[in-house]
This record gives sequence, C-alpha cells and structure tokens, in this order.
Amino acid sequence: AKSAAEGLSLSAEEIESRLTDLWVNTLMTLATRCCATVEPDVRNGDLLDIRPYCKLKVIPGGSVEDSAYMSGVVFHKNVSHKKMARVIPNAKIMMLSGGVEYTRTENRIASLDTLLEQEERYMEILVTKIFKLKPDVLIVGKSVCRKAQELLLRANVVLVQYVKQTLMTRIARQTGATVLSSIDHVMNSTILGFCRRFRLVSFRDNDVWVDGDFGLAPISSDQKSVPLLLSQNIPHHERQAALAARKLGEGVLDGMDAVTLGLAKRGVVKTYVMIEGCPKDLGCTVVLRGATRPALKMVKRVLRFLINCSYNMKLETSYILERCCRLPPNYKTPRHRAAAPRCAWASAILPTT
Repeated sequence: AKSAAEGLSLSAEEIESRLTDLWVNTLMTLATRCCATVEPDVRNGDLLDIRPYCKLKVIPGGSVEDSAYMSGVVFHKNVSHKKMARVIPNAKIMMLSGGVEYTRTENRIASLDTLLEQEERYMEILVTKIFKLKPDVLIVGKSVCRKAQELLLRANVVLVQYVKQTLMTRIARQTGATVLSSIDHVMNSTILGFCRRFRLVSFRDNDVWVDGDFGLAPISSDQKSVPLLLSQNIPHHERQAALAARKLGEGVLDGMDAVTLGLAKRGVVKTYVMIEGCPKDLGCTVVLRGATRPALKMVKRVLRFLINCSYNMKLETSYILERCCRLPPNYKTPRHRAAAPRCAWASAILPTT
C-alpha cells in the first residue's frame, strides 16, 4: 500500500510538472509574439507601454493548447437577431456611439397612428443613410428600435448593440473605423473599418456547467453538474439545457452551428464576437483557456508581467545595438540563466558559450 501511494504521488508530481512546463512554454510564446507584432506609434500619441493594446481574454474550460493569439478583438456579445449572419469575410464595419431611435416630442398630444407613421418614416430615412455606405456590420453603443432592426435584417446588415465606449474605441483603433456620435455625421465610406473576418463563436458557460459529479469533484453551489442532473428526474426544459451542455463540452462551436443544432440556449452558451485579421501593429487579443476562471485570472496577471518584461527587453536590445555595445571578451554566461533563450529577444544580447 505504501509503494502504491508513493507511485500515485510520483505520477501526480509528474503530471503537475508537465502541466507547469506546458503553461510556461505557452505563456512565453504568447508574450514573445505580442511583443514581436504590436508596435505603438508614440509620435502619434500612443503609449510606449504595449499592455493597453494587448487585451487578455479569459474563457474558462478547454485545454492549455486552446490558448491563442489573434490580431483582432474578441468580446462577449451576440447579434440582435438569430437570422443575421454569423460569419462575414472581408467585413466592412460601421460604428455609432449612440443609438438608432425616434425621439418623441414631450408635452404634446398627438394621434397614435400619426406617431407610428412619423417613426417609420424617420427610421427609413436614417437607415437609408446607413445603406448608402453598404456596411456589413453595424456596432452601436445604445439601443436600436425594432423597426430599424427589421430594415437592417432585410438588408443583411449584422447589428451588435450595447457596446461599451472603451470597447468601441479599441475596435475603432484596430479596424480603422470612425466612431460617429450621430447618423447625421455620415459622409462617405472613409468612416468604415475593415477586417479579414467577422464571426461568432459559442462556448459552454463553464462557470455554471461542469462535467464532474458532486461525489467526485467538489464544485460550488452556483455550478451545475451535467452527469448528476441527467441522472435525476428533472423538468423537460432543464434536461434539454443539460443535454446541450453535455453536447457542447469543453470545446468551441461556430455560432451558426450552435443555432442550427439548437444548442444556443440561454444560460448554457456564451457567444463571443471575433473581429479577426486587423493590422498586427495596432493591437492584439490573447485568449486564455485551460482552467477555471479564478485560475485563469492569476495566469492573466503573470502574462501581463511577461509581456512587460519581454517588451522592455526588446527596447533595451534595440538601444544596445544602436550604441554598438558588446560584452567583454572574457564574459561568461551564468548557469542560472540557461532558461533565458526561451524569449526571442534574449538571444540577441546573450552570448552562447
């Protein structure tokens, strides 16, 4: 029994060691790639620190290998109608900081039919101005009235509502779009932004749904065990939600496939918008997966520190090379720095012995 326990502890240590090495290699690769691509334009007002332009997005579940770098923006939103497109290649993006609504005059008595007619005409005029620019995606900071949503749906324009101002600023930076305060400011197609691909992807809400059983894996009271729920006599709608959670698993599903297969259920799926293929030097997004949300938040802090160190090392290397500096001939590399060449910038200044 003692030898079996020692073998079990040894295997656990090996698993922990391999997982640690996997995280180290993954984080070093992501940090190095961020520093190699993002180049702030300090002369035009950008910060010298690249961390504000490297967004780190935490999505619980999956594996460490699912963590990825993307030259674009990822945010948790969905389109306003399920019939709108989920994937648009070479998308043209239009952005409004306000909403698309009809403002009624207060303290004035009028017929309801007259007000509805005025609203319809006003919406048609506003939406016609949008159609002249032929955007594929419309991102607004506030709400859009139902009449305008119907007109946009008929014209195959994807609508994303209630986007925060900070997020809109980041999207505008990476796509080259101009954030308009009103549709009256629409002038020409130069206000539109562009990206290689606009798409929606769906993940299971792993903050709520877990695959472990209460008797095997300790989970909080806010979480639901899929095997445990399916083994009980529960209402039909709860069983359908549990089946959808089991079908989704820890992976990722295309937004259209999630709708077609009936898996895009409220409370089960989280849908994310991915704006991909933006200029690499303007910013990036790193998606972290492979653990629970609290653990990934700790990894996020470590990665932010690694990005800062890697970029500072890149700047120091450039400065040393410009000054034509070199190490003394009799300099020897300390042994404890053998792991330094993991970073691409270290190999430029550290001699090999």
